[in-house]
Amino acid sequence: MSLMENVIPGVLKRLRAADIIRMAGLIAASLGQEYNRIAILKDTQRRGARLRGSVELSSITDTLTSAFDGNSSVIRSYTVEVELIGNTSWRSACSCDGKGPLLCSHAAALLYRWLAQPALFDVLGETDEPLAIPPRKAASSSSQLFPVHAGTRAEDTLSENNAVVDYSPDLVAILSQLSLGELRGMAREYELLTNGASKQQLAELIVEALKQPDVVRHVASTLEKAQRQLLSALLLAGGGISDDDLQGIFERFSLGQPAQLQLALLALQHKALLFRVNHAISADVGLNAARSSGNGNLLASGWFVPAEVRSALRVLIPATPFDIAHADEQHGELQTQLAQPYHILADLLLVARVLHGMQLAETDPWFPQRAADTASLPSSVGRTENSFLILRSVDMPSSLLLETLQTKLPFSTRFLSFAVRVLCLAGIVQKPERDQPCFRTLPDAAQLLLGSTPSAVLRDLFTLWRQHVTTAELFEFLDHGLQLRSRMTPLNVPVLSMNELAGENTEARQVIINLLTQAPLQKWMLFAAFARFVSRLNPLFLQRRQKLLQPPHWWLEVETGKPLKPLKLGDWQQAELHYLAYLLMGPLHWWGLCDIVLSEQGSLLAFRMTDLAAWLFQTDATAAAELEAEIPASTEEIVQQIQVLENDTLLIPCSAHYWPVIALLESFAEVGGVEQGCLCYRFTPLALSTALSRGQRPDALLAWLRKLAEQQPQDSERSEQLVLRLEQWLAGYGRVRIYSDVTLLETIDTTAMRELTAISPLDTQVVRSLHPTLVVLRKSAIERLVDDLKRRGQSPLIHDEEV
Repeated sequence: MSLMENVIPGVLKRLRAADIIRMAGLIAASLGQEYNRIAILKDTQRRGARLRGSVELSSITDTLTSAFDGNSSVIRSYTVEVELIGNTSWRSACSCDGKGPLLCSHAAALLYRWLAQPALFDVLGETDEPLAIPPRKAASSSSQLFPVHAGTRAEDTLSENNAVVDYSPDLVAILSQLSLGELRGMAREYELLTNGASKQQLAELIVEALKQPDVVRHVASTLEKAQRQLLSALLLAGGGISDDDLQGIFERFSLGQPAQLQLALLALQHKALLFRVNHAISADVGLNAARSSGNGNLLASGWFVPAEVRSALRVLIPATPFDIAHADEQHGELQTQLAQPYHILADLLLVARVLHGMQLAETDPWFPQRAADTASLPSSVGRTENSFLILRSVDMPSSLLLETLQTKLPFSTRFLSFAVRVLCLAGIVQKPERDQPCFRTLPDAAQLLLGSTPSAVLRDLFTLWRQHVTTAELFEFLDHGLQLRSRMTPLNVPVLSMNELAGENTEARQVIINLLTQAPLQKWMLFAAFARFVSRLNPLFLQRRQKLLQPPHWWLEVETGKPLKPLKLGDWQQAELHYLAYLLMGPLHWWGLCDIVLSEQGSLLAFRMTDLAAWLFQTDATAAAELEAEIPASTEEIVQQIQVLENDTLLIPCSAHYWPVIALLESFAEVGGVEQGCLCYRFTPLALSTALSRGQRPDALLAWLRKLAEQQPQDSERSEQLVLRLEQWLAGYGRVRIYSDVTLLETIDTTAMRELTAISPLDTQVVRSLHPTLVVLRKSAIERLVDDLKRRGQSPLIHDEEV
């Protein structure tokens, strides 16, 4: 083996624990860290930047796998390879057949072993046996920390954002179908030379011109006012729209007489800013923009704005300013609630700690013994002649569970319901199962939510929530006297499944989020004006499929038998208006995306989008760097917030501000749940010995506790007693080894042991020396030793447990 083969590549030298979390995701990285600690890793090898090893799982790790991986495979040993190509890519393969772009938990365990003990990896040369398992395709480091929920199908996952899709090849095909005169007219609008150019050449020239934002903006500036307003409405609607919706927008925004609509469409087409699409070519064009706007595959014919035009023309939502400085004079006393970036991570940790170990009542829909069919709707409650009342979805936490959580935490039931769903969706909390009838939380949940990179964790949790197909929002806002009903067939069979209803709700939520990506930042907007704009732009965002079904499959109503009609403003304000308010006051505010102003009665008056929204909506990639987590607090600040209770218990606020101390407590203390809205930790001999067995050094913990005793006179006595008790435990720390069915030899002193060794071959019969005067002997040696002593006139004291 050459000298260069033993040189560790730079990509392995720069590897950190945070990189493993990024490559494997929080859940798989957490499992990998546990496997590295309690599983057996053998045959570890390295060739260049490629690592290989075998992970053998015992019964303990099998239990951990089935609890958090959902995989109870009979295989006990996994062979895994990982090759780091660069800072942003890698290749991996494992005999567990893990799918997806992220590393599996066994690959994460191998990388954690490399970080802890790189010297254990045998270096292979070029002449050594090659590594057997072929590497998988490289995965980008931008993969999500939290994988998409297993229950979410790929076809149900919506577009992650309203990013512009490249339609250039299809656009050339569409332009080629136009007449030569039409193409020359478009080319003249863009000041292109048309002499001698064929249809194909003109189409390509026009597409190249559309790729120049300045040129597109100049052409758009030549439009008349009504034409500019129509184009802006189409851009805000997502860029794709059907004929009926286009006519509705033109009428609701009062852009002119019906005859003027045709003139506006012709003008936009003449400038290549808008194109007609029909059923025959819609598959080629691919109306992703229409899907994000709420039309999706329902478009048989309609209009679309090219992606190049949408990227060049940035249109913001028209907002009515809200003067918060003088609002009290008009609206009375107001409640201004400012969003706190990344604060939701600490709140989620508090909810997870309270949930850990909690058991459910037998009547709870989540109780393991209750078989709940989430794909069907109840049909026995609120039934009329041809419809029935849709009850609360079983994928939402029960009111009894939320009330129990509220006794421990100062949060509203709506936030608690939202937090429980997010924690279960991300896999940080596991629902009760038959063999484990209580909630379970990942052992390193604090590290995941507080100790990791907050921007990455927040981004992935938000993406999970945004893509998750659920009915949650649809049922959360039904607290205003509304009922949700579904139609039945003549055979009393529901025509709507819960999955279809979940798809409707998720698409409606996506439509509103896509619209808010085009809202101005840090500008207070009157909510009533924004809602009025949405009702004009897309009044059917919540029930968009129902306009194609006669009669509709489901509807909202205040009085039984009188469905609300979204196209009527009065009916729209009784349902869709509350849906908008819930999204802004609830999830979007909790994620830190918007600040809100509430009236004395608690209704939403105004809101503004924060800088964090620009990053989570992926419209500004630099915003996250300026909004990173709080700077760690100084020792004096932390000491002022700590409470020392009886029974060696500490309370500390749940915040990344205090993470350095929380990390110490996570290592050396036992997690005690939540008390008084703070994280609770209790020092026990078992927790301390476990930390010492892992090689943890308690020096920093003792120094911090002594500082706590000095600066908290009111709790100084408890703090000093705690420090004294920990020092006593540390002084008495040791390992106990239990021997069974062995022979012990003990002498009165070391001199007697030396004499005994001199007169008999004792040194060859010793299994282990426990003390200079106490050794463990082979069982066959005791009879000979006793005979030798008796011949010399000595009588050893013999104690036989069997006798």
